[in-house]
Amino acid sequence: MLPTKHKSSLPYTLHNKKGKQYVCVSVPANLRHLYGGPQIRRSTGTSDRAVALERAAEKYRDIIKDLEDKESQLDPFVEGIRDILQHEGADVNEWYRSGQIKLVVRGDKTAAARMTGSRITVDVEGKLATLVENWSGKTYLELAGMVTGLGYALPQALLSGLSQNDHSAIMEATKPVGIPPSVIGKAYRDDPELAEAMFKNAPATTQHVELQTAKTLMPTFSKWAERYKADKADKDSADVQHKRARSCAMFLKVCGDFPLNEYDKVHMLDMARYMDDDEDGKQWAHKTIKNYVSYTKQAFDYTGETRNNLGKIILSAHPFHNLRLGEFGAPAKPYISFNSDELHSIFNQELPRLDKLLLAILVTTGMRLDEASLMTWERVIKHEGTLCFALVDQINGNNQEQVLVKNTGSKRFIPIPEVIKPLLGNFGVGRIFSHRIDKEGKSEAAASDALMPYVRKVCAHPQKVLHSFRHTFIDLTREMDITDVETRKFITGHSLGDVGGEYGSGPSMGKRLAILNGIKHPWLV
Repeated sequence: MLPTKHKSSLPYTLHNKKGKQYVCVSVPANLRHLYGGPQIRRSTGTSDRAVALERAAEKYRDIIKDLEDKESQLDPFVEGIRDILQHEGADVNEWYRSGQIKLVVRGDKTAAARMTGSRITVDVEGKLATLVENWSGKTYLELAGMVTGLGYALPQALLSGLSQNDHSAIMEATKPVGIPPSVIGKAYRDDPELAEAMFKNAPATTQHVELQTAKTLMPTFSKWAERYKADKADKDSADVQHKRARSCAMFLKVCGDFPLNEYDKVHMLDMARYMDDDEDGKQWAHKTIKNYVSYTKQAFDYTGETRNNLGKIILSAHPFHNLRLGEFGAPAKPYISFNSDELHSIFNQELPRLDKLLLAILVTTGMRLDEASLMTWERVIKHEGTLCFALVDQINGNNQEQVLVKNTGSKRFIPIPEVIKPLLGNFGVGRIFSHRIDKEGKSEAAASDALMPYVRKVCAHPQKVLHSFRHTFIDLTREMDITDVETRKFITGHSLGDVGGEYGSGPSMGKRLAILNGIKHPWLV
């Protein structure tokens, strides 16, 4: 509340007035009604600036003591609701000048609008106009009612400094009495005369008080989670939206719904413990637990990046940092490569040409399933004189439909090995494969459904799936004792990619093709 020292300047200024140097300090807004202006001035008694600077510190201390004395005279209850009332346009200092606070309320926040469901009325000339009401609070009870009427909850801690009578009056006003506004509103629409009679018997809007059990400036996690998900939705894929939703739902299920500032570090660990051994005895994967914790933590991170309707940060800090999750969840089970016998068995089946082509692309190039299943004939081009699969947005200087790959490093040219060229057949237009594309623009789910039966006829190991072809390709390059690891990474998309900017365009197509053609694939012959 009181002035604080700025990083690069003194907490006061020196002004020359009528030949004297004065120490000047800005008066906080909540104390200005006690002073004649926005500044306090104290004369140093000299015109010499050097001498004035020597005396300034003592004068500044005198000013601060005076401000602190004045601040101690303020009404704690009124100061506790100052931000709310000022935000709504009230002059809170009026309380100290005249013993009341007045407020002009318009539209949806008027009592009439809440009762009737309409912010519009008919003026004396018969024209439609926005509802306007003049509110006034002369007692603590009336001020509490104003706060509630504006849509806020009264901080319960403010009641502790009141007299017994004022405290009892406000607590009595928290009890729901009379006819609910929703009932009166319906009556206004159905029978205005009956509604008028009901309204006369209903408690005045400003007499009803809500404490922090209802709508507060500190939202509960459930309400905050809805805002967090909605605010992030525009930039999120559907998959990420679902992950955020599932993570928040899990946190609520395990930890309960409380105001955001009431959670502690153990709450997040409780969620991890639950997922380590849930009510059905299931142990979730360690990676999944980490993801759930991460998305839930992001919800709390977002509280520090967002202001409430008073312009204040929702939550300046939260406890969910440096969480140790290593002990929770089942360890990750890596994909396992296919051995030579399994590869022979897979490709010796009666495979439709396009299914065989897709499987062959996976094992001979290490391409990801989604990259291959979305491939189009327009992306089968010659680049640097070599026939390639082009996973880039621009081909031969022309912009193409944006390629959907895992990351920038995956945007690359992959030479087509000689062993699969016969499978390409006659080139066409559009997509090479016809697996259904989901709303995320991906087709790996449909491609997996179509191709996994060929794998399962050969091996039932749960860690041997279509992605195992990528691991198999990497193992085959290792068996060749390839020392050019950088080129291999450019082929598989583990590098900076061919659009890596300042790092250049990567190894030549000739070097990549030499590696690809050097790998033997007897199961394809």
